[in-house]
This record gives sequence, C-alpha cells and structure tokens, in this order.
Amino acid sequence: MTRKTIRSFAGGLLIASGVLGITYFIGNDQEAASSSNFTEEEMVAHLQENGYAVETQAAWDELEAQLAEAQNTDAEEEPSDNNEGEIAYRTILHVVPGMTSIDVGEMLEEAGIVDSAYDFYEEVDNRGLSNDLRPQVTGELTSEMSLSEVVDEFF
Repeated sequence: MTRKTIRSFAGGLLIASGVLGITYFIGNDQEAASSSNFTEEEMVAHLQENGYAVETQAAWDELEAQLAEAQNTDAEEEPSDNNEGEIAYRTILHVVPGMTSIDVGEMLEEAGIVDSAYDFYEEVDNRGLSNDLRPQVTGELTSEMSLSEVVDEFF
C-alpha cells in the first residue's frame, strides 16, 4: 500500500466516525424517555397481561409466614408416620446350577432385598466366597435382613 492510499483510508474513517458521533449526540432522545414513563398501575396491568403474578411486599411476607407455619406442622406430623411408610419386601429365591453370585445379586436387587447388586457381589468377594455358591438352595429373604445374613443364606 502506498502512502496516499493509507492517508485516504484514515481520512475516510475519521469522517465516518465524525458523522456517527454527530448523529448520536443530536439524535432524538424522546423514544427512550417515553418508554420509561409508566405509572405503577400500568406496570402491574402489563405484567398481569403477560402472565406474571404481582403481590405487595406485605402480602408476600404473609404468604411466606403461612408457608413456614405449614412446613412446621408437616414436620411435627412426620415422625408419627414413620412406621407406616416402611415396606418390607419378602421373596423366595432358588439358586439353579450355573448361576453366579452376580446373577444372585441382580435378582436380589430386582426383588428389593438389597440396594445394589454390586454391594452384594463385593461382600461375597471380600469374604472369598465367589466360587462357593451352593446350587439347588432355596432361600427365604426379607428386605429387613442385613447384607451378611443374605450372603450366609446362599454360601
């Protein structure tokens, strides 16, 4: 690029920025000012038309107090319902030849006796009983039994 081309380009940028600056400062500011002159009633009506709920601070505080009171009431009633909410699962499981401890663990998990088939397998593996699964064993199990009691039933 020659010196003359660079000067022409710089002059064009200077003129363009000057025109934009003048337009910005002289431009009409009435649009921005008129849009922010809503009354409180107009703002509430506009929000309600668009699906928003509008409450005063006092009404909001009253609703929060009612919610806190309802939660406290629920918390007080909760301990009495503890025994009713627990469900004990009971199942009979028959081990057939060829089953592995992983298969037994998956069946126990499906029946709701153990929380995780992996935990059952880990317990069997930690005891070194992976190869000692007795075939043709039928066990009656409940979800109230501990993991070690369940393992003792089949090994």
